[in-house]
Amino acid sequence: MRQQMVLGDFIFGLSRGFAYSTLTRNSDGGWSDLAIIASKPQSRQNGQKLEKLTFNGTAMYATGMQRLDELRALQNARAPLPLVDGIGRNWGQWRINAVVENQSHVIDDGTAMVMTWTLELEEFVNA
Repeated sequence: MRQQMVLGDFIFGLSRGFAYSTLTRNSDGGWSDLAIIASKPQSRQNGQKLEKLTFNGTAMYATGMQRLDELRALQNARAPLPLVDGIGRNWGQWRINAVVENQSHVIDDGTAMVMTWTLELEEFVNA
């Protein structure tokens, strides 16, 4: 079965009816500026911050609603999860910071025909 990513036991991919369309990876170099009154600011190294990943996608019908509920259940467990991509690279441990869902084309029983969603992860380091 082809997959884009696996977060814990949650699979992202077309085969599961829940694929992401964009992935944003934010890495910080750990630099900050120290203001100096009489000259330019000085650059200081404060240590690298944790990496952040943002997934965006569109899901359809009740299947999409169910997958978002599964992500919220993982979030509610409040535990770090391993992240592995589709080619087998281990990205380490990550925590779920936010699951955002926007429902549209809702029919009379409350089922959304289209959901756009965002998942925000942050690297988990407990050294």
